[in-house]
Amino acid sequence: MVTLVSKNFSDDEWIVHDIISEGDKVVARYTGQSTYKGGLFDIPSTNQQIVETGIIILRIEDDKIKELWSEMSDLQVMQQLGAFPRK
Repeated sequence: MVTLVSKNFSDDEWIVHDIISEGDKVVARYTGQSTYKGGLFDIPSTNQQIVETGIIILRIEDDKIKELWSEMSDLQVMQQLGAFPRK
C-alpha cells in the first residue's frame, strides 16, 4: 500500500488531530493532503489536490504493534479524482 501511495501521490502533508491511549490501544485521527500524479486505476491526473481523513487503531503488546484497524475516506478520495460522481 505504501508503494501504491508514494508512486501515485506526492507533496504529502499530514496532520494528527487526536491521539488517544487506553489500555493496550492507541487511536489516532488524522487528515492528509497530497497531489495526485496519476496511475491509480487508470484515473487521469490533472495534479488534483486531494484530502483524506481517517482513524487508525493500534493494539500494542510487548512494545510492538500486534493489530491494526483503520477507517479511511477512500470513497471521498476517488470522488475528488472524478472516479465516482457526487450526488
